[in-house]
Amino acid sequence: MSKRTRILSLFVVFLMMAAASVSVNKSLFGHGMQGGFCTEASSGAPADSVTVLPDGTTVIHTGAMSGTISGYAGTVPLDIHIKDNRITGIQPLENTETPAFFKRAAVILEQWIGKTPAEAEALKVDAVSGATYSSNAIINNVGVGLAAYDGEGARNTAAVPVKIWIALGVTLAACVLPLFVRNKVYHTVQMVANVVVLGFWTGQFLDYSLMLKYTSAGFTWPTALIAVAMLAAAFIYPLFGRPQHYCSHICPLGSAQQLMAEICGYKVRLSRRVVKGLDWFRKLLWAALMLLLWADSFVGWMDLELFQAFQFESASAAIIIAACVFVLLSAVVARPYCRFVCPTGSLFKRAENLD
Repeated sequence: MSKRTRILSLFVVFLMMAAASVSVNKSLFGHGMQGGFCTEASSGAPADSVTVLPDGTTVIHTGAMSGTISGYAGTVPLDIHIKDNRITGIQPLENTETPAFFKRAAVILEQWIGKTPAEAEALKVDAVSGATYSSNAIINNVGVGLAAYDGEGARNTAAVPVKIWIALGVTLAACVLPLFVRNKVYHTVQMVANVVVLGFWTGQFLDYSLMLKYTSAGFTWPTALIAVAMLAAAFIYPLFGRPQHYCSHICPLGSAQQLMAEICGYKVRLSRRVVKGLDWFRKLLWAALMLLLWADSFVGWMDLELFQAFQFESASAAIIIAACVFVLLSAVVARPYCRFVCPTGSLFKRAENLD
């Protein structure tokens, strides 16, 4: 297959995701798409960043500020209520963040209530385990709002956690080392690191929610560095003769299936007819899910991808059980979820023109 054909396939996939972003989030790279016109994306907050209510309460609208920080799947604008120099409430506004992650992270909002803006700015609030992106987005949005209230301008107040830098190191190792190292021991160590660090510890992986976030809202640095490296492995590497690099060397769920396959020597031999039927099932499933995105109907399926099981503290029991079943099945069937179900993997294959 020529490089020109691969580039054309990649461009088609980009158009697919752009159309989904406009349909679902009414936004493309941070610009709202309303009535065919491109405008600044709306967060549902008033245009002014500060409103004073009749009872003297000052309301800070972080959604109207350029410093608003994205969470896992989108921005998380807040209204911060201040009266008599005390924070009386913090109200989350409508957002596109993954509901399970945001619900878990939102518990930290209570930590600022009753404090003065100065006390709140000095307060060190830790991110909630299992919802790091959403937590840091809330922390940063509060910091941005309070900085504006104090007349200091929008600024970020939460440092990038050390574990995110560690996850970036693991990701870069998975992007680079397999190009030069052909060693089974290294491969096993990398798979374990992918599962433990990228999966359970930091929840760093590509899925539809994350990709739709970036096509809708653009990138937020430096936390987007991991995603950019993963996206490069998924979409750019195939242009240079490295097909399925992300799925084979980085994806924590793919890594878990590969590790399970090494445990059992017995493998079920699927007939060519069965493999072909299952592959058609994957293609039809992916086509149906893309149609739902373009129609802005039942877009919640994005939260049902099995990668969410790594964040088990916020994932549903059904997702965790399904992920466990597929991982166990991979002991006798090679990477069954990757090969026959995964919508994200299907998108990558379409970009590589493998379907």
